[in-house]
Amino acid sequence: MLRNIQKLLMSTLLLVVLVGTMSVGASAQNIDSQMYGPGGPPNHMRDPDGTVWINTDIITIMANGEIPQFHFWYTVDENGTNAKFMTSFVMLAEFEDLNEDGAFQTGEQLFFAPLAAYEWTLTTGTIQDGDVTTEVWLKYTKSGLRTGMMPEAAPAGLNGTGDLMRFEDTTIQIWGHIYLEDYTGEVTDDHGHHLNYTVAGGSELKIDIEIGNFPFSSEDSMVALQTLQRERVMMGDQNPQMHRHRLETRERFHNATIDSTMNWTTPGGNETRFEPMNHTNIERIDFIDYDIGMAQGFFSWLDTAVITWPGGATEAVPVNASYVPTGVGLAVYLAYPYFDNGSILHDPSIGLYPDGVPSIASPIDLVLVAGIGAVAILAVLVVIVRKR
Repeated sequence: MLRNIQKLLMSTLLLVVLVGTMSVGASAQNIDSQMYGPGGPPNHMRDPDGTVWINTDIITIMANGEIPQFHFWYTVDENGTNAKFMTSFVMLAEFEDLNEDGAFQTGEQLFFAPLAAYEWTLTTGTIQDGDVTTEVWLKYTKSGLRTGMMPEAAPAGLNGTGDLMRFEDTTIQIWGHIYLEDYTGEVTDDHGHHLNYTVAGGSELKIDIEIGNFPFSSEDSMVALQTLQRERVMMGDQNPQMHRHRLETRERFHNATIDSTMNWTTPGGNETRFEPMNHTNIERIDFIDYDIGMAQGFFSWLDTAVITWPGGATEAVPVNASYVPTGVGLAVYLAYPYFDNGSILHDPSIGLYPDGVPSIASPIDLVLVAGIGAVAILAVLVVIVRKR
C-alpha cells in the first residue's frame, strides 16, 4: 500500500508540474503574440485631470497634463511594475560656452528658468488612413507664468527661482508622435540633405522641440534645455526591489554607467560632455536591467537641429549634450547655438526595445497552478484516509 501511495503522490506532483508549465507557457505565448505580431494601431485617451495615455501593443506612455513629462513602460507590464522610466523637460537656460566644448556646464549660465514655472497646454490628435489610425500625436505648448510652482515637478539643475520674467515670452512647443509602422524622416535645410533617421513603429515616441523668441544677451551665447532621465520610477506601494535598472551612455570612447541615486554635482559644475558616436547621427542613453544586463528603454537625440532664421532661411547646426547624475535622476543638457530672432527645431526620442520585454507570469496562472496543486494534494489525502 505504501508503494501505491508513493506512486500516487508522484503522479500528482507530475500533473501539477505539467499543468503549471502549460499555463506559464500559454502566458508567455500570449505575450509573444502581443509583442511580435503585426501590432495594432496606437490609441490614446485623456483622464479628467488632463493626463494623456498613449498605448500600443508594446509601449504605454503617460503624459503629464500640466508639465512636459513622460512616464513609459511595457504594455504587458501592468503599471510598469517591473520597469518604468521617465523623461522630463525641466529647465531652459542661456549660457556662454566658456570652455568652448559646445556643451553646457554649471557656472556658464547667464539666466535660467524652471519650465514648471509656466503654464502648459496639452493637445492631442490622430492621423487616419481610412479606418486605421497610423499616428497618434500630442503637443505641449508653453504659455504664461503659473501662479505657483508644482511640488511634484522634477527639480531644475540650478539653484534658485531663476529669471522667470525674462523667458515669459519665449515660445516652446514639444510634440510627440507615435506611429503604427516604422517612420523614416530626414533633416534638410537650404543647403540640401543632411541625414536620415528611422522611428520604430509602435515602440518609440518621436519628439519635436521648437524654441523661438529667445532673449539672447549676445551673439556669443547659447541655449541649454535640461531634461531629466529616471530609471527608478516607483509609484504607490510598489516593491522598490522590482526596479533594478541603471542608465548607460553610448559614447565614442567609453560608456558611463549611472543610476538615479548617484550625485556628481559640485558647486563648480561637474557635467560631462557627451562624446558622439562615429558613423551615426543618433546619440543614445539606455535604461538597462541590472539583473539580465539587457537594454529595455532609451532616450535618444539627433546630433543636428535646424534653425529657421528671420526671413525664412534654414540652416542645419550641430547639437551637443552634457550630463550629470543629480541624486534624483540623470540631468541631460541639450545645447543649441545662437539663432537670433528665429527659431530652432530638434528631434529627440524616447522608447522601448521590443526584445527587452520583462518575463511576466500572469497572476491568474499562479493562482491556477496553486489551486490545482491544492486540489490534487487533498485528493491524495482522501485516498489515504479511505485505504486506512
